[in-house]
Formats: sequence, structure tokens, C-alpha cells
Amino acid sequence: MNRAHFSTLGVLFLVIFGLTLMSHHNGVAEQQNKDRTGAPGSDQVCTACHSGGSYTVTPSITVYPFKGADTPVSTFMPNTEYYVEFTVGATGAPAGYGFQATAVFGNGDNAGTFIACTDNAQLEDVGGRHIVEHNDLSPENTFGLYWGAPDGGDGDVTFYVSMMACNGAYGNSGDSYGGTSLTLNEAVTNINCPDCLDGDAASRLWATDEFLHIECQGEASLEAFSADGRWLKSIQLPAGKHRLSTRDWGARGLVIAQVTFENAMGTTEMRTQRFWAE
Repeated sequence: MNRAHFSTLGVLFLVIFGLTLMSHHNGVAEQQNKDRTGAPGSDQVCTACHSGGSYTVTPSITVYPFKGADTPVSTFMPNTEYYVEFTVGATGAPAGYGFQATAVFGNGDNAGTFIACTDNAQLEDVGGRHIVEHNDLSPENTFGLYWGAPDGGDGDVTFYVSMMACNGAYGNSGDSYGGTSLTLNEAVTNINCPDCLDGDAASRLWATDEFLHIECQGEASLEAFSADGRWLKSIQLPAGKHRLSTRDWGARGLVIAQVTFENAMGTTEMRTQRFWAE
């Protein structure tokens, strides 16, 4: 075998070796089809490859009722959309950050739906398990996910995450790992609606899968709130029959409508109706 052939093999080896070292920077779900979130049934976490970093990683998961909210939630309402932030806190000056996360029930099944994520992340699937992870080494240490809570009745939901603070060398050494989890209990709403549908009432309010129905003898005003108490919108209604779509209320999931009616006697009455908004 001549020297040129050895040289070609050497270059090929270096290329393959370099690609192997870089195989993590686009996300291990995409590059390796691996779940390294630390959730039950997942593969070994990122320390299987990455080590030797001088950074101290403090991982955190925070769930908000919507993006930009000041106060996080500690429980979830079924069929409601939330915004989840994954933050890679780290000492020193890492060149970039990575993460991989999932949300599951106690039995390991997917909990809820991963709807969309921020530009520095991507949605993946590993063996049927939903995954959100970085799409490249990110200069920002925060990643966001829009998550649709499950139907309810299946127990607590736990988010698991693995996080990396990286030195930017696209290798396996000099990076630091941190992992954590966050469990949300299903909220108990105890919302009663005894007057939602009264067939004998002059003013009526009820909901179907696609519409909120309102019948009023006089003018009426509607105030809509999300299940966590956030005001969504106000609507003024003239006398008559109205059919409002259950879409585009500014929130997905449980919405509470409070309608104030003016009756024929000139006094006001209030009806309350909950419905599922798309």
C-alpha cells in the first residue's frame, strides 16, 4: 500500500472522527435517535459522552400560563396551553448551551402535546416519545416550548431535562452537564354552573363543541376568562340570538364566559358558562 493511499485513509479517518465528535451539536434525538432526558426508560444521560467541563450547571424548568407571564404555575388545567422555559444556568463563560427535554406521566407515556418551540430548538420523536431539544449550539441559555396539557385524569405530569454548558469545541471534553425535573399536579377547578342552561329562562346561555350560544331579550355583555383567571376579551351583544365560535378566544382549553343580561324589568342577571376553546 503506497503512501498516497495511507494519506487518503488518514484524511478519511479524521473526517469521520470529526463528524463523530460533532454528532451532538444538532441534538442527540436528531443525530443519534436517543432520549437522554433522564425520564423513566430513557438512555444514559449526556455524561455518557461529555465530561471534564469547568462550568457548574444549574438547570431549571419553569411553566407559565402564557409567554411573558410574570408568575409560573405549579398545577395544570386539562386541555390548556402553557409556555415552558428551560434555562441552562452556568458559572464561567460557556461558548454555548444545549438541552433535551420531555414531559411524561408516571408510567412513562407522553403527557400532553408539544405544539411549537423557540427558534433555537426543535421537536423530535424517539421511539414514540416526544422530545424538544436544541437545534445547534445556542449562544442563548434559554429555550422555550409551547405545551398543550393533557385531557386530565391520568395523574401528574413530570418534565425531565438534560442540559449542557459547552466550550464550543464540538468535542466530548470540556463540557458540563446538569439535569432536573419538574412535576405539575392536575388542578382541581370545582367550577359549578347551575344556571348555564335553563330552558324556562328568558335569557339563556349554553355551549356545544363548536359554538357558545346566547339568547337575550335585552342587551348583554360578555367577559371571558381563562381557567387560571386571565382576562381574555369583552363582547357587547344586542338583544337577540347569538352563536359565537369556540375558536380564537386568546387561549386554548377551558374558558369561562360570564354574561350579564338586562331583562325586561330593567334589572340585570348573570349567567356563567364554561366551554373548550380551540
